[in-house]
Amino acid sequence: MTNKVIFTICAKNYLAQALALKESLLTYNPQIPFVIFISDTSTGIEDLDVIFPDESWIPSWNNMAFKYNVIEYSTSIKPFCINLLFEKYDKVIYVDPDTYATNSFESIFSLLDLKDIVITPHYNEIQNNYNGAVPEEELLFVGIYNLGFLGIKKSDVGIKVVDWWMNRLENKCYADKYDALHVDQKWFDFIPAFFPNNICICHHLGINVAIWNLHERSLSLRDGNYYVESKSSNESFELIFFHFSGFNPKRPDVINRRHPSYNVDSFPTFRRLFKEYTELVLAMNYERFSHLPYGYNIYSNSEKITPLQRRLYRQLESKIACQNPFDVDNPFYKIMKENGLLTGVIIKDDNYSNPNIIKSRSSEIKMGVKFLKILKFMVGVKYYNFILSFFAEYHRLESQEFLISETSIRKYLNK
Repeated sequence: MTNKVIFTICAKNYLAQALALKESLLTYNPQIPFVIFISDTSTGIEDLDVIFPDESWIPSWNNMAFKYNVIEYSTSIKPFCINLLFEKYDKVIYVDPDTYATNSFESIFSLLDLKDIVITPHYNEIQNNYNGAVPEEELLFVGIYNLGFLGIKKSDVGIKVVDWWMNRLENKCYADKYDALHVDQKWFDFIPAFFPNNICICHHLGINVAIWNLHERSLSLRDGNYYVESKSSNESFELIFFHFSGFNPKRPDVINRRHPSYNVDSFPTFRRLFKEYTELVLAMNYERFSHLPYGYNIYSNSEKITPLQRRLYRQLESKIACQNPFDVDNPFYKIMKENGLLTGVIIKDDNYSNPNIIKSRSSEIKMGVKFLKILKFMVGVKYYNFILSFFAEYHRLESQEFLISETSIRKYLNK
């Protein structure tokens, strides 16, 4: 039996991408098992060979699924998945579901013969005049290393890192600038400092190619194989996998939906690769999976869960006895109801919004700016400054705990 495994994690709406990843991996890595973990409910995908979290290996998964949004929850279970895989495998590689393999992963696994952990920085080359798609300031927030890829070995160091990471992500896997958190990824900025001799910060240009490093790399096709070249040194590497982060297969000309100026017209050498990947994703039942609703967006009565409610649960989780916050018979729902913090909106499949589509909020922003101008005119600049200072202090959803009466909390306090 092989001691190697590759895995990914996704919600149901990304299953076409995960299955495309599986297909591409099998082409170049037929002997290496591939596992899909689902950070979602099983409704609608009962026929698939996938793994769902349960209490046997993530005791608090229910609370994590409630207090985190879909991205936070999907990333929070990553070290738990590794810990489970360590029961059978010695070398584990994680890749995001929107990844496309174009070569064997053996060269990556071989790095784990020498080191305990393999990671890649978002980009490799220093530039005085930075011209990347993703602002440097954003990378300083989200983390230096991209955790859409990770290699880790079942060693003393690997086990120690996974244990530490599970501990942190159980309660601290938020995307929250105020707390300097960016899901699972930002935590790994610590690892090179903790284990400088046990980690490979990989600069292979053909590994984890994505929107955040395209400014320093170019792609070519030679003898049927893809190669990635450094634009500064012309050093060439075989492409192992491309990370299609932010890619919408319904708009295959745009590399990343958040950066529409980065398109295949600007990078014509990527056109064939993107065509291959688009056709494969669409062939993997994209239309079916992309419209499946996220199962952890609703209470047991199908009422919508809001971001405010998730963050208030973050504040109350340690105070109240709540075995299953999704259950309307549990304390948290009752506290929300008693304090008028429920929306009453029932979510059905036909009003589900596809998360692959980014909607413009420009009209809402214009309305907000107009309101602030009127407010400043009405109260004067002195009190307007006070109002801005107030909102700077209380803008976080967690800070809205004052909306909940102490009486309703005391009723459900942990004994």
